Amino acid sequence: MLNKGQKINAKVTAIVNYGAFCEIEHENEIIKGLIHISEISDFFVKSISDFLTVGQEYEIEVIEIIDAKNQIKLSYKKLRPELLKSTDVKIKETGSGFDNLKSSIESK
Repeated sequence: MLNKGQKINAKVTAIVNYGAFCEIEHENEIIKGLIHISEISDFFVKSISDFLTVGQEYEIEVIEIIDAKNQIKLSYKKLRPELLKSTDVKIKETGSGFDNLKSSIESK
């Protein structure tokens, strides 16, 4: 049984415009899953083929298991920090506020 958050190897079997279909060999059975294009990278993905190749095996993470539909959602980016946008970005205040803008307007 696969679990959410589990890291596994998956073989890409097809690439379509919205994601990559994969096969996972687990406990002597083949399980099919999908890496949606939004789980390839946080940055713009023009072509999934820039990241994945049909026939290749990749380490991925299970992000959701839908038993009723026999579907598994997978993530490529979660195991590759370089494909994630940083959430630590903070805007640094300069302390001058609108003073720079005000002085540039007054000088004209």
